[in-house]
Amino acid sequence: IAEGGKHPLKFVKEGKMQDYVKLIHKGVKKIAHYFDEIWIRTSDIRSDEYRHLEGAPQKVEGNPMLGDHGVRFSLKHKDIMSAEIEAIKKVAEENPHKKFGVMVPQVISLQEVQETKRIAAELGIPKNVVVGIMVETPAAVQIIEDICKEGINFISFGTNDLTQYTLAIDRGNESVQYLYNELSLAVFKQLSRVIRECKSYKVETSICGQAGSKKEMVEFLVKQGIDSLSVNADMAKE
Repeated sequence: IAEGGKHPLKFVKEGKMQDYVKLIHKGVKKIAHYFDEIWIRTSDIRSDEYRHLEGAPQKVEGNPMLGDHGVRFSLKHKDIMSAEIEAIKKVAEENPHKKFGVMVPQVISLQEVQETKRIAAELGIPKNVVVGIMVETPAAVQIIEDICKEGINFISFGTNDLTQYTLAIDRGNESVQYLYNELSLAVFKQLSRVIRECKSYKVETSICGQAGSKKEMVEFLVKQGIDSLSVNADMAKE
């Protein structure tokens, strides 16, 4: 999206959603070439990000971290959500031997998952495309069993946001950075609960973000039975 030079809303305003589909398709296809399975997060652009893109909103929200982004934004602008899933669908149809996941960010309700799945079903996604979510809000943690029952295939922890929302700390505010701790017991308990519930419903679990490169976090997650980890390249060998 950043390389394309246009904010998704620009495509909506111009009525050129197929151009947006082509943009996403081209980018995802390049990455998919190197992997047998990839998860693609639908767009999550805060109002303070990518303001240089053509057609980007120039007004920044009072607290962008808690604002109109993630799945709430995508479902408000369903043309954007549909275009992104359609692009993934096209790549999946071109690579039927590979697996693809549509990963939904900033989930706080069961309805958001249901609506995303409805859009995907209407677009006729092939069998090698599944739907999953980012677990990065306390709300998602609290309703994870209901979300699993809805029929998702995977989750990925977004520990940067999960930590800030759990501890009520703006991770962009320097004056409270000393309180920001991904290894907090409050965060650990949420991770443990989600892994336990997901295991009972055979939903795959993973983690992305900086926390997956911390040895204490890795040790905890492995003991809890997480299925996979994402780590920084310089920490992978260790």
